[in-house]
Amino acid sequence: MCKKIFAAVGVSLFLFHSQRLSGQIKGDIDTFDTTKIVLHSPRKASFYSAVLPGLGQVYNKKWYKVPFIYAGGAVIIYYLKFNHDKYLEYRSNYIRKVANDPNDPVDYKFRYASKTTIKNNMDYWRRNRDWLIVGLSALYIANILDATVDAYLFEYDISPDLSMKMEPVLLNIGNSPTFGVSLNMRF
Repeated sequence: MCKKIFAAVGVSLFLFHSQRLSGQIKGDIDTFDTTKIVLHSPRKASFYSAVLPGLGQVYNKKWYKVPFIYAGGAVIIYYLKFNHDKYLEYRSNYIRKVANDPNDPVDYKFRYASKTTIKNNMDYWRRNRDWLIVGLSALYIANILDATVDAYLFEYDISPDLSMKMEPVLLNIGNSPTFGVSLNMRF
């Protein structure tokens, strides 16, 4: 299933870029506009990150952020699966404990636990699982926002003349000297 999705995304991106390139190549060399400046598109970076997390960062030439996105996602998904498995274990044993069927007893470690204890633990693992889903969604949205902001700031010129200098000063306030800090900023 994942292979089909990645193949579809890859084919659509290939067709999208080949269509753009074919429009540029079809024109005559004499009429080809060489003064056209291609701007870095925040919309394109957002779209790329929404389709495949990390692709917007690669488009912005910030490829070093991609491993952090996938490592964060992998950790969250690992704990999401762990909490979901624990929730299912406690839920199944809670249902068996409430049913009190001798043909389908609870697991050995739940034999002496009360119904409320099992239910409280079941709710605990469910709540953790739900919060991890929220965290995974937040990581996905942060990925898109990071790509968008980086795309907006891609062509931002940072001059080498920018500096901030912090130094101690001795101020004369009233009749007594006072120590302070001076911040000098150069633009």
